[in-house]
Amino acid sequence: MRSDGEPPLQPGQAATRAFKEDTGVEPTYRIAAQKVDIGTAAEAKALVSNPADAEGKVPAVAYVKYTHLRGATMKEYPRVGDYAEVYADGRRGAKVTGGDAGRPKGCADSDEIKNWRSGQSHLLCNTFLIPSRARSVEVMWTEIGGEPFVWKF
Repeated sequence: MRSDGEPPLQPGQAATRAFKEDTGVEPTYRIAAQKVDIGTAAEAKALVSNPADAEGKVPAVAYVKYTHLRGATMKEYPRVGDYAEVYADGRRGAKVTGGDAGRPKGCADSDEIKNWRSGQSHLLCNTFLIPSRARSVEVMWTEIGGEPFVWKF
């Protein structure tokens, strides 16, 4: 469900929202979940320190494109990408953090983005562990207390 009550978005379809960054800057972003790559059980085990934590799970990487549409330049450390999550069969996956998660090819590191100006886009990616037998996968983006944008895959 989108914030305006319409059905879920399709892959690549964009939604727009102003987002207050931790620095106080509040740019308007166009947000579009591009794809979700589903990995293997072996890849899931390699992402966690305790392989038992990955039992019955596979990694799901959400690729989300953010375009700074208007507002002040985001000097550094944008957090807009931290709010994308992967859901499988209606349940939130477990987010994989830290160096072991790696960064898929083509994905930017939000900690390295500097001086993000209007008109510029970045592809930011998040990895979650989801059940290996999941039948439906969605990407949800929402800020705390906000209405979600949901893409069905």
